Amino acid sequence: MEQAIEIQKAFERHFAGKGEVLSVGIGLNGSMDDLALNVCVSRPKEAENLPKSFDGLEVVVDVVGAIRAY
Repeated sequence: MEQAIEIQKAFERHFAGKGEVLSVGIGLNGSMDDLALNVCVSRPKEAENLPKSFDGLEVVVDVVGAIRAY
């Protein structure tokens, strides 16, 4: 898990500052048998620039739409 946290931080440094990524967390991959980076973006087009895997972890992208404070 500690290694996954370091990979998450590296992913955030590389991708989060570009406005495409809303959040990054650690969860399960699509097969639900290994850890993965769970990434939220607002539009499908933003997911196109993200890798399918990063430093050994699968990248699972969720399109969540715009996030607004109420």
